[in-house]
Amino acid sequence: MKCVSELYNLHSGQDIYVIGTGASLRVFPVDFLEDKITIGLNMAWKNLPIQYGITIHPDLNIPEFMPDETPRPEITWITKYNKTKALVSPEQLKHAEENFYFFESYGGKNTQPPGQPSDTGRVLDWVRQPTGDRLYMWSSISQAGVNLAANLGAKNIILIGCDNCALGGNFYAHQQHVQWVGAKPADRFRQYYEGLAELRPVLRERGINLISLSPFLSLAHLEEDFEQLCQERGLPKLIKTTGDISKKIPAKEYIKYYVDRAKRLIKTRSISKV
Repeated sequence: MKCVSELYNLHSGQDIYVIGTGASLRVFPVDFLEDKITIGLNMAWKNLPIQYGITIHPDLNIPEFMPDETPRPEITWITKYNKTKALVSPEQLKHAEENFYFFESYGGKNTQPPGQPSDTGRVLDWVRQPTGDRLYMWSSISQAGVNLAANLGAKNIILIGCDNCALGGNFYAHQQHVQWVGAKPADRFRQYYEGLAELRPVLRERGINLISLSPFLSLAHLEEDFEQLCQERGLPKLIKTTGDISKKIPAKEYIKYYVDRAKRLIKTRSISKV
């Protein structure tokens, strides 16, 4: 099994582009990224060539594991071993073990309620300096991608297609599923942003800049410029998602979480009184 730490410092002092799948990627000039070092998130490879790919859902996002998709052996994939083992066939797992690199994001017990992103990987100390094979992972794979870029040696990390919002009703640059786990899209996008925002000052401590690059000419009217670019390039203004594939969380799980939480609070207060 290959570990992600084997890749660290391969691109020391260079610019690395972390490519998301937000709607802005649909109108981003692909040739701009020629000869650039790129880390694609999830299905960013559908829109442009990428060098590295990172995901925690290999069954949903890696073309070798998706029906009717052409393999992309030129992509160096980084994913989580235990999730891969649980989600793919034995033959696919063997392929992953031989070709992919693996990271971890377990930093302790999850304290979040059902339906909320797990905070077990929300560990800023992993961002302050490379920490084995652990990468910060909270609300979005974009955060693990940024941590990976820093550990690869980036001086500047440039986000592309990491919109953290919808544009003109578009959640993504291409058609795909969503996974909101019952949350409102705006709430999820806010969490995506918050995770990246808390990485920025920590990366600055390492002398690394984190910025975002968009194809738009104004920050005031992004959706208007998005539609203008779609029209200029003959692209659809709206690509609908194919539905939410999140598993429904049973009500009893919510109840159990809050009961356990109440017990912990009572126990904590009892200890503090002693």
